[in-house]
Amino acid sequence: MIRIGAQPISLDHVRAALAGPIKVELTPKARSLIERSAATVTRLLASGEPIYGVNTGFGKLAKTRIAAKDLSALQINIVRSHAAGVGAPLDAG
Repeated sequence: MIRIGAQPISLDHVRAALAGPIKVELTPKARSLIERSAATVTRLLASGEPIYGVNTGFGKLAKTRIAAKDLSALQINIVRSHAAGVGAPLDAG
């Protein structure tokens, strides 16, 4: 099992995840920090102020406001834009 918390994820964790299905768990502290961050973003969004990459575009589109109805799609698209395929695994030797 990999526990995600205050410590960085190690190379051993990455190797274990690549080797096959593995259970991943957030520590209570990590969960608390994530929830606190989400509450902060929600509060800032309610203020109507621009938040880079949350309710604005990215890079040259940073001054472009994104409609509230499109915010979920914006976040999904930014994750997808960073997705990459690597092909077949490399030989360990």
